[in-house]
Amino acid sequence: MTTTTELMKGQREKDWEKTTFEPGTKRRGRDTRLRTAAIVAGLSLLAMAVIAGLSNFAVIGNLIVPGDAEATAANIAGSAALFRLGAAGLLAVAVLDVLVAWGLYLVLRAMNPSLSLLGAWLRVVFAAIFAVAINSLFAAAGSASLDPEQTLFLAETFERGWQAGLIFFGLHLGITGALVWRYGSLSWIFGVLLIVAGAGYVLDALVMLLGLPFALELSMFTFVGEVVFIFWLLIRGGRAVSPAG
Repeated sequence: MTTTTELMKGQREKDWEKTTFEPGTKRRGRDTRLRTAAIVAGLSLLAMAVIAGLSNFAVIGNLIVPGDAEATAANIAGSAALFRLGAAGLLAVAVLDVLVAWGLYLVLRAMNPSLSLLGAWLRVVFAAIFAVAINSLFAAAGSASLDPEQTLFLAETFERGWQAGLIFFGLHLGITGALVWRYGSLSWIFGVLLIVAGAGYVLDALVMLLGLPFALELSMFTFVGEVVFIFWLLIRGGRAVSPAG
C-alpha cells in the first residue's frame, strides 16, 4: 500500500523531471530566472548585513543606554539626524526583507511549493512587524529633547517589537533550512546551519519577551548560518536540483 510519504516523494521526482528534461530553451529560461532570483536574494542579504550592522550597532545601539532615560535622551537629542538616519537604514532592511522573501520563494518552491510560500510569508510578517517597531525610533527622536522617560520607553518598545518579529523570522529560517536541506548534494549542511540559526532567534526572543532573569544570546553564535547561506545563494541557489529524500 502506497504511503503518503512515498506519494509526496514521487511527486517531487516528477516535478524535478519536468524541470530537468523540459525543452532546452524553456529550461534555460527558467534556470536563468531562478539563478537571478538567488543572486538578487543573496546580494540583498549581503546589503542588509552591512546596512543593519551600521544602522543598529554603530548608530542606534551606541546612542541608547539601557535603563538610563536621561543619558539616552541626551545622546539622541545630540545626534538626532544620525539617529534618524540609523532608523531609516533599518527601514531599508525591512524593505529588502520582502525582496529576499520573494527570491527565496522562487528558488525553493521546487522543493515544496506550500512550505516555500509559508516561509516567504513568515519573512514578510517579520518585515511588517519590524517596520512598525522602527516607527518607535522615529518617535523617540522627536521626543528626546522633551521627555526622556518617553524616549526610553519608545526605544524599549522598538526592542520588544523587534524581538517579537524575530520569532517569525526564526520560523522562516527553520522552514528555509528544511527546504535547502532537500536541495541535494552538500546543501544539507547549509540547511542544518539555517535551522540552528532560526532556533537561536526564537529562543532568544522568547527569553526576552517573557522577562526571564537571564539572556541566552544564542543568535550571537548561530547567526553564522545566515552568513554562509549568502554564499550558498550566490554559488548554488537556483541551479538544477535533484530531489533529496
